[in-house]
Formats: sequence, structure tokens, C-alpha cells
Amino acid sequence: MKTEKAVAISAPEFRGVRAAALKGFDLLYLGDEFCQNLLPARTDFGAAAEKFKGRVILVTPLLTDAVFDEMERVITSFSSAKNRLEVVVNDLGLLHTVKRRYALRVNVTLGRLFAHRVKVMPPGFAARFLKEHGVKRVELDDASLLSRFEGIKGLKFSFHSPFRYLSATRFCPWERHWPASCALSCLGKTQKLEHPRLPRPLLLKGQAYGLRTSGVPAHPALDRLVKESLPAAGRG
Repeated sequence: MKTEKAVAISAPEFRGVRAAALKGFDLLYLGDEFCQNLLPARTDFGAAAEKFKGRVILVTPLLTDAVFDEMERVITSFSSAKNRLEVVVNDLGLLHTVKRRYALRVNVTLGRLFAHRVKVMPPGFAARFLKEHGVKRVELDDASLLSRFEGIKGLKFSFHSPFRYLSATRFCPWERHWPASCALSCLGKTQKLEHPRLPRPLLLKGQAYGLRTSGVPAHPALDRLVKESLPAAGRG
């Protein structure tokens, strides 16, 4: 079984990326799972589809109403019954909307934020929930979570590295504001956070707190590796 190789890039970062830097990847994850200010507008998604020779996947976090509408416009513009758009979903409202309006033109992938919500559901309920919403793939960055989902038939898994998400916030740690327009102060940066009560330092990347992954697990249903940018971290 071939393992797909994907690269994850936020929309602002992608605007400055040269096509040569994308060679060797089968898929482009465009957007962000943790911050709505890093999502693509329709013009960004169209430019990515022209620049990148492989398949472009729309990646989304929790959404406010205004950004929700823009993501729905991206979906309607770049999906069809013949060319289904894969969307990484972390917002329950978007999951329901895709099921109700776009089930025949969108392939739903469960994002990492959402995966942590589903993992605590009773197994039978989780299986029904994923089936009812057409989820065929789950994004993971923690090998221990594979055992939580592997009993659900038909699921495929993607594994992200080298950043492992632990927690996320809607309050921007870089600019000190709630969801709003921003100066993109986080781009190209990570911050190392240390405290005596922490067993080891955390990394702040965008609006997510996490750790560096230790390696990629082996699993028969894990058929996609997603590379994320992780700049050298400065101290907080």
C-alpha cells in the first residue's frame, strides 16, 4: 500500500511558497486546524489549485459565523460530484452543514481537535457518529490514539509530524486578542514555553500548544504522512 505524502501550509505562508518547494508531495493541506485567521479565501484556494500539481485539501478549525460563510463559499466553488473536495473538519456546525448540503461533493476528514472529542465517546456511539457524517479518515499526531479508532471499520488515518497538538486556544497568544483580523505575528515562529510545573517544555505554534513528535507509528490503516513546518523555537 502506497503511503501518501502531504505538506501542511497555512494560506498566508502559501502565498510566498514557490512551486519547486512543493515537489515530492502528493497532497497539499491548505489552511490551519487551530486558527481561522490562517484559512484560505476562494482566491487563495484557486491559486493553490493552479500552483500545486497534486490534490489540494481544505483544512479548517473551529469557526466564527463570518469565516464559516467564507469556508462554505470555498466548498461550493471547488467541489462537485465528479471532483469531490476533501475537507478536514474540526467544527461541529461545519460537519452538520457538509452532511446536509454537500454530502455528494465533499469527502469528510475528522481533524485533530475533533478527534480528541470523539475519542472519549463510547465506541459504539463514536462509530455511528462517524458513519452518519460520512467520515472516512481521521487526522492524528499521537500514536496512542490509533487504538481508540482502529476498531471502527473503514477508517483511514493520517499522521502529522513533527508537531504534536496537546491543546489550543481561541485567544491569540501572540497578539493578545480573540478571533479578529490580525497581523500574522505567528508566521514562521514557534515559542518554547518552560515552567517548573511542566514535566518538559511545551511548544507554541500558532494557537496550539504541543510537543515535538518522537516518530511515525506503523499501522496498516495509516496511509498518509503530513509534514508540518516547525521553525526553531525561541524561549518564551
